[in-house]
Amino acid sequence: MRTAWGELIKENREKILDRWIEKGLSIFPEKIGMGTPIDESLSEGLSMMLDGIEENSKSFIGAVNQIARILAVQPIPPSKGLLLFLELKTILHETAPKESNRYALKEKDWEAFHTRIEQIMLVAFDCYMANREKIYLLKVEESKRQAFMLLRRAQG
Repeated sequence: MRTAWGELIKENREKILDRWIEKGLSIFPEKIGMGTPIDESLSEGLSMMLDGIEENSKSFIGAVNQIARILAVQPIPPSKGLLLFLELKTILHETAPKESNRYALKEKDWEAFHTRIEQIMLVAFDCYMANREKIYLLKVEESKRQAFMLLRRAQG
C-alpha cells in the first residue's frame, strides 16, 4: 500500500531527485561535476532510495549503503555527510502542495514521513559507521605491513 507521501514522491520524482542530487553534490569540499563517478554513484543510489523509500527491501538497504560508503570516504564530518538523508524532509516540504490545496498532506502523513526518514537515518548511520570501520581496519593493516617491511629491511 502506498502512503500519501509516497504518492507525492512518485508524482514529483524527477524534481525531487534532481534537488536531492544537487544537495548531495554540494556536501563535498571540492566541486563535483556531472558525469563523474561520484555523481553517477550518488545519483544511482538516491534514485534507488526514492523508488523503494516505503519499504526496507534489499535493494533499498543496498542503496543506503552505497550512499553511506561514498560519504564515509570523504574528508567531511559524519554530521555533514549524513545530513544528506535529512535533506529529503526539506525537499518534500518544499515540493508538497500547500495546506489550502486538496492534495496537501495531512498532519498524520507528515508524521509518518518524518518517522520513515528517522528510520532511514539510523540505517544510514549504521552503514556509514560500518564503512568507516572498514577504512580504519585497512589503514591499520597497511601500517602493520609497512612496519613489518621496515623490520625485514633492517634485519636483512
